[in-house]
Amino acid sequence: MKKYNKIIVLIVIGFFLSCSESFLEVSPQSSVSNEEALTSLEDLETSISGVYNELQSAYYYGRYMFLIPDVLADDVKQNEQANRVVDYAQHVQSVSDAQANSLWTGLYYTNNALNNIINSDIEVSDASQDEKDRIIGEAYALRGLVYFDLVRLFANHYTYTADAGHLGVPIILDFDYTLEPSRNTVAEVYDQVIADMTTALTLMDDTSRTGNSNTLSSTAVKALLSRVYLYMEDWENAEAMATQVIETGGYSLVDNADYLTLWSQDNTSESIFEISQTESDNQGGDNLGAMYVVDGYGDYLPSDDVISLYDVDDARLQVFIEDGLLAGDYAPYRMNKYPDVLGYDNIKVVRLAELYLIRAEARAQIGTDISGAQDDLDMVRQRALPTAPDVTATGDELLEEILLERRLELCFEGQRLWDLMRYKQDIVRNQCTASICYIPYGDDTNILPIPQNETDVNPNIEQNPGY
Repeated sequence: MKKYNKIIVLIVIGFFLSCSESFLEVSPQSSVSNEEALTSLEDLETSISGVYNELQSAYYYGRYMFLIPDVLADDVKQNEQANRVVDYAQHVQSVSDAQANSLWTGLYYTNNALNNIINSDIEVSDASQDEKDRIIGEAYALRGLVYFDLVRLFANHYTYTADAGHLGVPIILDFDYTLEPSRNTVAEVYDQVIADMTTALTLMDDTSRTGNSNTLSSTAVKALLSRVYLYMEDWENAEAMATQVIETGGYSLVDNADYLTLWSQDNTSESIFEISQTESDNQGGDNLGAMYVVDGYGDYLPSDDVISLYDVDDARLQVFIEDGLLAGDYAPYRMNKYPDVLGYDNIKVVRLAELYLIRAEARAQIGTDISGAQDDLDMVRQRALPTAPDVTATGDELLEEILLERRLELCFEGQRLWDLMRYKQDIVRNQCTASICYIPYGDDTNILPIPQNETDVNPNIEQNPGY
């Protein structure tokens, strides 16, 4: 999994050699353009490993997929010397922004590599058919994840319009270097995500190829689908998928006394899918943790807004450490969920705790199993704080408690912004070290701009409002 496959290498080389091209257009002169490049099961294995390497990259889960949504929201404050993704923290990002370029470009090149795998026509022996199916299934699931991430970053949330008919991102399922695509609707993108992940489930089994959570299993795909359905407000399917993961996935919450092992160890009993970051292929100074820890850049700090919400005996407070060198508005804490300054900490994409909270929210919204929603909330809350009383809230109060628990449990895991958007809430920074402290719901800067390099060469692609 640590080698870039030949397709991705050539695609990336093509990008750097041809900056005038659309990021959705891969030149046949500079890249292997289609599935004909894949001729054996070994090619498929190398290619899917290369895709996982792309997920490790700083432009994706290695840094920006979590960092940018978090600095846009309200749990993070800028350190005084912050000089990375500051435009996002200030909500003044522009169409020439390098990070938006990197995300847009990298995710579409990853999509192209996945299309090559999915559209390949490789004959294998009967003994190898299951392995081929598993790889093709992973490719479908990862393509679904890529589009889910693209549409969250570059488009407003699913329920922004009543029919999700607002602009999403282009869906590209086949290589065509002449293509100048327009943007599909958000509804169409979510349909594609669900179709891809559902197809993946028909091809995969409950164990991952690597035997750990560094690669996808069918259970991990169900966990991701549960999140997708939650964002769509398809409460029944969100609950059903979460239930399958919780009851048959074989995962368990880390004990209260061992809570910190979630962040100091890889592949714990709670981790359903995480991005490998080893000594040989980590992001170095570009890693996510370096943005927070004292020995790294330390550009961003946890706001007192979120720190003040924890009970003093909550185990999760252990991921915030005091720094005596911080002063004034910047004191006293640093966030330490990614403690290794060299970036060797795996990035947790989805954990069992989130599945309990997804099911709790879905059950609360459906309204027919309120005691089940309360029990699910208790599982997460009382793991962190065993003395917490059983939940008795119902109705809107119960939903508020679930959203609060999501904030406490999932902070700095790239989800807070979209929780605010899903419930159409403003971003309110009470302890604010940025120049802008209130961002209303629906503000144009809550989503990323389509890169200028794309709109310059593709006449059919529409820019996001406000850019």
